[in-house]
Parts: sequence; C-alpha cells; structure tokens
Amino acid sequence: MIRIFATWAVLAVASAVAQASPLGPDGQPGYKLAGKFIWFDLATDDPAGARAFYGSVFGWRFSEIDRRPAPYTLIEHGAGKIGGMFRQARPQGAPIGSRWLSLISVKDVEAAARYVRHHGGQVVLAPVAVTGRGTHALFRDPQGAYFGVMASEGDPPDEPVADGDVFWVDLFARNPEQAAAFYAGLAGYDIDRAEALAGRKRWTLATGEIARAGVWALKADTDAPGWLPYILVDNVAATLARARAAGGKVVVGPRSNLLDGDLAVIADPNGGLIGVVNWVAPAAAKGALQ
Repeated sequence: MIRIFATWAVLAVASAVAQASPLGPDGQPGYKLAGKFIWFDLATDDPAGARAFYGSVFGWRFSEIDRRPAPYTLIEHGAGKIGGMFRQARPQGAPIGSRWLSLISVKDVEAAARYVRHHGGQVVLAPVAVTGRGTHALFRDPQGAYFGVMASEGDPPDEPVADGDVFWVDLFARNPEQAAAFYAGLAGYDIDRAEALAGRKRWTLATGEIARAGVWALKADTDAPGWLPYILVDNVAATLARARAAGGKVVVGPRSNLLDGDLAVIADPNGGLIGVVNWVAPAAAKGALQ
C-alpha cells in the first residue's frame, strides 16, 4: 500500500472522542465479545462533507447529537449503528483531514492500558467512562498503529453483515508476526497464518471460530502502520463510481489477484481511507474474511 497511514495529531483527536461521544454500539446490556471490533469513529475537519460523501457511497444515515463542548454525529445503517463522527481541525501542514479510528471490545480497559504500556505501546488517551457508551481508551501499538478499545454497555452480537456495514479490519504492520502476538495478548486472539490475497501471507486474529481481523506486512519501509476497516458492498465497481462522483479517490483499485477484483480502497474527499469488499464466505471460513 502507499503511504496511507500518515500520523495525525492523535492526542487532539483522542481528546475530541472523549469529550464528544455520547453513545456506543447496539447490544444487550452486559453482553461482551472480547476481540470483536465494535465501533468506528471518523475524525474529520469537514463533517458536512463527510456526511455527503459517505451517505452517497454507502447509503449511511446520520443523527446529530448536541453535546458540549462539541457535537457528535452517529453513523447508522440498516437497523443499527456503525460508529460516529466528530469535527477535528486539521493539524497545520497535515496532508489529510479525515481519520478512521477502530475500537476493539475488551473486558477491562484499565487492564488493556497496563498491557499496552508493559509491552512497548503508548497510551494516547487514558481510560474514560462516557455515559451511554461505556469506557474507552486510545493507544498506539509498539509499531506505531493507533487503535482504540472499549468496554461497552453492550456489544453487538455476531450476525451476518449487511451491505453497507463494516465487514472486516486489516492491520498493516512492519513486522506482522510481532504485531499479531501483541494483539493476541491484548484481546485473547488465536493467531492463524495462511497464504492469502495476491500470494502474500496474512496473520489472522480470531476468537473461537470467528475471524476478527487480518495482519499484513507493509510493502515499503516508508509506509506507516495502521488499521483499515472495510465496508461490505454488492458491487465494487459501482461503489467506486459513486465514490469518484462524490469527490473521493480510488487508492487501491480492483485487481485480479485481490479477491478476483472484489476488493479496493478509497479515500474520502479529505483523505480518510476505507476499504470496500464484495465477499461471499466459503464453508468452514475460519481464517478467512467474515
């Protein structure tokens, strides 16, 4: 991948999340699925533009929550919530103005913070409890990728993903084997390694029989580590056409050796990256996209 994970002023982003996020994922109170990615926040310097773009491309709906000191936007699709959006001023000189943050369910956010510190990571935002959301924190892993964790008031159950919803998350790391081991210790993942897309090896993080995320090696030393969520779509070409029409760019286009052309990566008009994938799961799909 190209240099798509350039570092933001993440401390400022984390502060905005802590102040602005009133609600968390849909789920029964007390229901926990440690290791599941349960929430996705978009920090952007143009919320109105982001609403227009993502609404056009994925059909997402948006609900404004009037919070102090800053408003927060819920992102919804189908019958449930995907995540949220908040305004974050673009740091001076930054090439992009949008950033997706992916949050993992954990049972104990304080314990997760201790683990990160002990294993060479950085606590960017210390654990914060937010009414209606749960407790969350923001970290930087030992290789530099930013991610969040959340002990929500109720995790969403594992159900089939509908088109337009977050389907998968990949981590791009300089040392994928070490990165997989770090997250396995953090969230209790099992690690599988298999030949995957384009002849490259992917480390898969799973809980039980459910694959939760993939870990890939960065292609170049100049690339920065980071997490990338993917949205399930029924037609990649049509999705890319909508993205271009809405002012976005295709960063990684469809290729025959990437799921037979059914995978791509786009950037919103402010540079926020998100993947799209058209996926039909085979039988016995542990270790594959789900």
